[in-house]
Amino acid sequence: MRIASITIFSAIVATANAAGTATQPIDLNQPGALEKLQMERPEHFRAISEVLRVVERVPCGNTEVRSLEARFDIRDMACNFVLMTSDPPKRRLSFALEGTSYVAVVTLKDTGGKSVPVK
Repeated sequence: MRIASITIFSAIVATANAAGTATQPIDLNQPGALEKLQMERPEHFRAISEVLRVVERVPCGNTEVRSLEARFDIRDMACNFVLMTSDPPKRRLSFALEGTSYVAVVTLKDTGGKSVPVK
């Protein structure tokens, strides 16, 4: 009975470890990350470049962003609607492309919004 319990426990632990072996997301803001991606996975580089270009200019829920998700088969896209309190404003973006997870902090451009000082 003890051996059966140990075997079952080992199987559960092995399954949990296998499920948790997903690699850390690739941080696109790390120095050289985009250059490395361009050399090693040019298809990902093209898709990611387009996504970053669009996300820095339009709101996250915009139809242009959603069409990119469909066009490049991007999964699990999460884009913070809350902007970072920086000048210029930034937002965090994460998504998966062909099973690889990516994260980036995107600096917003041409947002057309006005900043209002905190009182």
